Amino acid sequence: MTAPVAPDIDVVLRRLLRASDELSALGGELAYGVLERHGVQNAEAKLTNAHRPYRIASMTKSFTAAMIGSLEASGLNLDYPMYFLVPDLKGTAVGELTSRECLTMGTGFGKDDPWADRMESMSTFDFLTYLQGPLVPIAEPGTGFEYCNLGYALLGLAAESVTGRTLPEMVATEVTVPLQMTRTGFDVADFPDLVPGLRIDRRGRAHILEPTRPGAFSAIGGMVSTAADVCNWMNVHLDSLDAEASSAPGAWSTVLTAGQRPHRPIAVETSRLHTEDVAYGYGLIHREDSRFGPVLGHSGGYPGFGSHMRWFPGLNLGIVVLGNTTYYPAERIVRDAVDAGWLAAIGRADEIPEVPADVPLTSAPPVLPRESTPAPTHPLPAGPRTGRTVLGAAAAVLDWDDAFADTRFAVNMDLDEPREERRERHAAWCRDHGVAPTTPVTVDDLTMENRLLGTVAITDTASITVRLDHLGDVQAITLSD
Repeated sequence: MTAPVAPDIDVVLRRLLRASDELSALGGELAYGVLERHGVQNAEAKLTNAHRPYRIASMTKSFTAAMIGSLEASGLNLDYPMYFLVPDLKGTAVGELTSRECLTMGTGFGKDDPWADRMESMSTFDFLTYLQGPLVPIAEPGTGFEYCNLGYALLGLAAESVTGRTLPEMVATEVTVPLQMTRTGFDVADFPDLVPGLRIDRRGRAHILEPTRPGAFSAIGGMVSTAADVCNWMNVHLDSLDAEASSAPGAWSTVLTAGQRPHRPIAVETSRLHTEDVAYGYGLIHREDSRFGPVLGHSGGYPGFGSHMRWFPGLNLGIVVLGNTTYYPAERIVRDAVDAGWLAAIGRADEIPEVPADVPLTSAPPVLPRESTPAPTHPLPAGPRTGRTVLGAAAAVLDWDDAFADTRFAVNMDLDEPREERRERHAAWCRDHGVAPTTPVTVDDLTMENRLLGTVAITDTASITVRLDHLGDVQAITLSD
């Protein structure tokens, strides 16, 4: 087998610098780092804004998973039902779920980013009360992959129930303090120089968002960190793979190695030049890349922030990007930088698409377009109640209805976009597509992908996709281009 060819780091860094300049033009700030290892415990990183703290959002899941792995090493059975660990969950919709299903995104509950990203500060009492409600699963547990934050909030709840300590206390004691990650933690109050999170409205204006404090959903994405500390975290994972063969059961290297293995298939992604088998590990995405071998990492998206970390064991390389606008597409930036660097390294730089100076990298065509074939899933049949909510949301887009929004919008909706801005955006979309407020919306126009996700065809070229939360309320409305 031929050795993998590493991306040209100069090309990678030039792409990251351009992305940084483009975010600065919006009033934002990018931090990034490229980690290059030269053997165990010998690494150097090229960093920009190295010590500026950002919310790292779902990159937090790798820390939560490491804590669960540590508990497993101390005797926790990952296949115990949740109600064994948290007795208050007995008889609830989540009580029979296991830690393993939660770790690997196999809970059977639906994608919930917009709603969950606003739940960080929820108290444990309120979370337990919420879990007593009629939560709606979209599939049987363990039957397929569906990215779901609720499962990681359950892991945080279980860890605290088993240990009597909060998750932030556990992470500090076992990870950040021993690794001297002095600029990493959970409470924004500990970071007075936190980079402000920004929401960019449809007119390009930046609005500073108020950060949330730790709570029951901190386990899904509540951490603050820096590019330098994330490089340290990536390097520890790379070191663990090198040390695996000589590590005793329960050692940190064994715990971190287990998280880096593929546990639940997600998709196969194919470009004209390579293939990636994508799976979820424990709080990490595992990619078996035909160019590089295994590639590990995770993205993060939060109100005001977007992040991505990715490391390449076969190349002794890691890359991190942290941005401060809502759901900044850091993964896209890293992926394209790696693809461009690889094309340059194999002598095919002329195949890197030119991006005009007036087109931001986040809007440019991908360097290597991919087709994705998802792993099989087995959704439960959708019922009429959630279908009616999807239709009601679509009708409210065409002819705004405050009464519908008041009763069926999840708590995140008006926080994510003020209602007046949403109303204006919906009206502009209708004008652009020639859709009248009186356009009928019927069940014949509705396609339910699963119990909580439906698309309504408005015309031959215009559609409205509505995602519901676990209780069947509207957490996101997406309008077609």
